[in-house]
Order: sequence, then structure tokens, then C-alpha cells
Amino acid sequence: MIDGLNDHEEEAKLAYRSLFVVSLANVKTPEHDRFSQDVKSLAARQYNYTYSENENINPFAMSEYYAMKILGVVLNETVTIDGVAAASDGAGLSKRMWNRTYNILGRQIVLDENGDRVADWVVNQLDPGGNAFRPVLQWNTGMKMFMPVIEEDGSSRQISWYNRSSAPPDRPFRVSSTDTGYQIPTDAIAIGCSAMAIILIVALILVVVYRKTIWNKLRPSGSEIASVPFANEE
Repeated sequence: MIDGLNDHEEEAKLAYRSLFVVSLANVKTPEHDRFSQDVKSLAARQYNYTYSENENINPFAMSEYYAMKILGVVLNETVTIDGVAAASDGAGLSKRMWNRTYNILGRQIVLDENGDRVADWVVNQLDPGGNAFRPVLQWNTGMKMFMPVIEEDGSSRQISWYNRSSAPPDRPFRVSSTDTGYQIPTDAIAIGCSAMAIILIVALILVVVYRKTIWNKLRPSGSEIASVPFANEE
């Protein structure tokens, strides 16, 4: 059941049928499960926060933990190899983290040559019953391709396309089309050009008015201009 729906539950379920949520792949390992339980117990004991039964640890909190573990590994290596003084070299520590794979909580945390994390992703969709989001596709970063999610019976989990039987065409949406392909309607082009012309005219008017206003403020009045006598007036 989705929290907070109340009397609008069915309307919300219908709206969420067209929504896809992209998130990090949640690889289950015994080490990660034990860590998650420790975090939930700590949250309830010290911060008075109780996780729901199937609620996962916030991915930002997990990323913070991974970052601290990686920093600990690299800091230990740096002190051992280069001495304590090298621990204050932030740039050196950062570069030592790059282009490596770390095994944390039974998961492989991969950083590329630029220091960016290389991770697998999943595409989630509301299940047919409208009770919770579930993975329907997996992005394998190593193979650089989408992989199907396998059901318990060995079949591939299918995406439920709202109001259609198959995926939409892989091309930009246009209002009208011709034999040679999709084109932007002529009316839309005319409206867009007219709008741009109006914006340009208004901008020019504002610039002229602004310059005139500034000039009037800076120009000295007649009483402030000293008269200069000519030679034949002396």
C-alpha cells in the first residue's frame, strides 16, 4: 500500500502507472544485510526513528559510508608508503582513490580514472497491483547494456506500458507527420517566430528607454554649466 493516498488511492495508482524510477542497483549480500540491521537498530535506539518493514537504508547514507571506508583504505596506504606528512595532501589522496575497485560489505565499489563511481542501475515501475515499485530493467555498466529482471519462474519481467501494448517509438514526438518522417507543424513554427520577434522588439524598447533614463540622470542641468566669455567680450 502506498502511504498517504487515503481516498485518492486509485487515482494515485493510475497516475503512477506511467512513472519510471531510476535508482542504484541494490545488490543483496549477507554483509550488507547485517549492516542494514545495525543501522536500523541504531536509528531506533539513538534517533527515535523506526524504519518500516521493507524500507531500505537511504542510498545517500550508504554512499557516505562507502566514501569513509574508501578514505580509510587510501589514508592507511598513504601513511604506510609515504609517511604521515603525506596524509595532508588532499589532491594526492584523491588521485590514489581513482581507477580502483573496493570490496565493501560484499559489494564492489568501482571508481573510474576520473574518480567517478561506476555503478549498475535499475529501472523501477509500479507493480500491477499498485502496491510498490519493483525493478523491471537493469543497466549493466560493465557490459553497457540493459538486462532483463528474472522472475522466480525463470521468465523475464515485462514492462507494463500504460494505455498501449508495446513500447513507444524511439523518436521525438511530433503533432503531425509526412511520408518522409515526423515534422514540426507549420503553425508551431509561425507561432514560435512571432513570439521571438515580439520578445526582441520589447527588449529593444526597454534598452532605449533605459539608456534615455540614464542619460537624463547624468546630463547636467543648464544652471550647472559655467559660461565661458569670448575674447571680444572682455
